[in-house]
Amino acid sequence: MKKILYLMMAAACTLITSCMGEGYAEPSETGVAPYGNNELTETNTISISQLKSKYATFISTDYRDGLSYTKITEDIKIKAIVTSSDIAGNFYQQLALQDNTGAIIVSVSNKGLYGPLPIGTEILVNLKDLYIGNYGKQAQIGVSTTNTAGVTTIGRISSATWDQHYKILSTGNKVTPTEFANGTKATTWNIETDGGKLGIIRNVSFKSSNNSNVINTFADGNGEPGSVSWTLNEQDGKKVIVYNSNFANFANNKIPTGKVDIVGIFKRFNNQWEIIIRSLDDIKSAEKVDPFKGLPGKGDGTEANPLNITRALAYAKLNKKDATPYYIKGIISQIDEVSKQHGNANYYLSDDGTTNKQLQVYRGHYKNGDKFTDPSQLKTGQKVVILGFLDFYEPSSKPQVGKDSKIISIN
Repeated sequence: MKKILYLMMAAACTLITSCMGEGYAEPSETGVAPYGNNELTETNTISISQLKSKYATFISTDYRDGLSYTKITEDIKIKAIVTSSDIAGNFYQQLALQDNTGAIIVSVSNKGLYGPLPIGTEILVNLKDLYIGNYGKQAQIGVSTTNTAGVTTIGRISSATWDQHYKILSTGNKVTPTEFANGTKATTWNIETDGGKLGIIRNVSFKSSNNSNVINTFADGNGEPGSVSWTLNEQDGKKVIVYNSNFANFANNKIPTGKVDIVGIFKRFNNQWEIIIRSLDDIKSAEKVDPFKGLPGKGDGTEANPLNITRALAYAKLNKKDATPYYIKGIISQIDEVSKQHGNANYYLSDDGTTNKQLQVYRGHYKNGDKFTDPSQLKTGQKVVILGFLDFYEPSSKPQVGKDSKIISIN
């Protein structure tokens, strides 16, 4: 069953250019994925932060000053979630991987990585016999290669080799950007450790490009291979730029005017931050809009004023694929399962505690995100406030709180 589901997902990505992963159902817990190496096991796994610390010397060395890469000979692995997408052509033959400790770039010689590895896919990566180093001081996993100048640096892993080094663990995981900066405020991110993370910069506007022929478009889609970088009015152009490839499918689109919020992969290039958007969906107007305007029910989704179930249901049915977590309050009306094995629970909330007009909480966690350890931790009739993402499970047309929500209060 799982194999059939993965094949359907692959077909959908081929036929629909907006296949992005967040809308996928989680695969069933039997069978194997048709991509990667299903023989890999979660042994000798370390965090991305530990990996970068272990090879810090090679990551921090400029290739002109010494060896900027090395072969990984230990049997070690990382487990992380894909946050990038090459579907729009701005991210090219690279994956951005992130766990709760940091991020790293993987360089792969494949132009269609979004197909088998859409945003939100959790993978296990076997690092043995791959190389780690840097490109412009950005931590990167790849292989050794010799460039046109005869210099040996870190380069792209062949598609065949890459297929032997990763295993898909799950799909459809929520990926939420962390705030990089707001307006003119300086970032609190550390360029030594945070490069490659998914971030958002708020309340900024585009200033000028580094190409005199490009005055109001993202890049030059009719020009030579290359890129165009834009500075922002609110940030130091020597420290923060928005990078766009001439091969991006939005290269000739007009740059937005006015204040915007920009989501992207914030890569390091020497001492500068490069924001790489994954598609035009990563740029939104910064104008404050009430997402719940006109909807029935109460609440604005904040901790002080949680959504009630009526409003949560109405908003989830809009299927906006919103990456904002909301506080939601209700009464437990039905419990399908509390899994000690997986530490999560499937249950329902309603405004009055009845099974009428329920909102499903899919694979939610206990207080503070802890795992459930006993079915008795949930009881029908309990009043709860939870924090989670509202989404719409399209195969069954069911509004729900997506997996990994957490209970804030219960009584």
